[in-house]
Amino acid sequence: MRIYTLILFTLLAFSMNAQAQSEQQFNITTVLSVPNLSPGDRNVGLEFTVQNNRDASINNMRIYLFLNHPFSASIPPNNKLGEISYPGYLIASGGAGNEYTQYFNLGPNDVHKTFFKIDVDRNAKYGLYDLPYTIFYDQNKEYAGKITLAVKGDTLIEIKDVSVASNNSKVEPGEVFRIMVSLENVGDNEVRWLKLALNPRDKELVSLTSDRVFRDLPAGSKEESEFRFSIEKNAAIKNYPVDLVINYMDERGTTFNETQSVGVLTAGRANLDIAKKTTEPVRIKDSQPFSLTIKIENTGTGDAKGVAARLESQLEGDTLAYLGEIKKDDYSNAIFSLDGAKSGKKTGVLRINYEDDLGRHEVTKEIILMVNPGDSQSPLPLVIGIIAIAAVVMYWKRRKT
Repeated sequence: MRIYTLILFTLLAFSMNAQAQSEQQFNITTVLSVPNLSPGDRNVGLEFTVQNNRDASINNMRIYLFLNHPFSASIPPNNKLGEISYPGYLIASGGAGNEYTQYFNLGPNDVHKTFFKIDVDRNAKYGLYDLPYTIFYDQNKEYAGKITLAVKGDTLIEIKDVSVASNNSKVEPGEVFRIMVSLENVGDNEVRWLKLALNPRDKELVSLTSDRVFRDLPAGSKEESEFRFSIEKNAAIKNYPVDLVINYMDERGTTFNETQSVGVLTAGRANLDIAKKTTEPVRIKDSQPFSLTIKIENTGTGDAKGVAARLESQLEGDTLAYLGEIKKDDYSNAIFSLDGAKSGKKTGVLRINYEDDLGRHEVTKEIILMVNPGDSQSPLPLVIGIIAIAAVVMYWKRRKT
């Protein structure tokens, strides 16, 4: 039993050794004429090199390359050997998908190169593809293997969303705000690195954040970034353009540069307040009509539109004033014609209604007026009358005496 086992192991070892020698009798190397294969490529050169590792010559060699989708021969099929116009290129075997070379001999340790030409289908998908090959030689001997080719798809970064956020619903001059950018690798290829920058075109916008850099973004991956900006307090109310710049490189080493424009829409907030209060006459008297002038000033960052002022108090008269528009850093006068009132301290509320870029607003301010008593009757006539009467009485008494 031991002898049979030993013989079996010996035969198995010889068989494995023979197979290893058969597998090692050729060295196969392939080189593409382009750095990467992409859908739609034409006339791509494939250098197929065979090295004879044996010390003996090998005759009647012929290489078969089996072209599967998405690859095809660049040269039209030709069934007859020797009729091809480009020796060394592919020769089709009747459209069966096999491409082969003419017969050749290979001396001991010699090298033979064959240059195939292949096309890539326009609809080729990103991925790795195996192309089998078989080397026929001598009498019915063969050596089989495969070539793995990588087809690189489209490289594409898409900006999914750009949004602006501030403390209020809109960006106001003088505040710090944020711009959020969401992007996605919607292509087929991996992106090795990507740099994202937001560059404002106007000096009123100041970036507070450095550029963002991402590495190793596989297909389908998403990234979000936040950029902080400040805007000057005296900046005009308008749409400020910002350049969104993307620089990136895919796994093939190809670099891309893209620029998109986004806008930052600013909004002005009006701020209305009483700057001055005057009356005509200056000294209000009891029961006498008068006019009240209130200077309303806009110290905000935007214009006030549809401004109206209403005086609510015990005073009667024209208590509503329409002022229209008050621009930023400007003013307007609200004039009220009021009836006379009894003397004393008069209080009221001034309601100012207006609209700005952020909506409608109302401001209330307290108004205090002093109504003085009317002028009292002069005592001079009475004094003169008393003196006159006294003089008459004295004159009458003197005559009697």
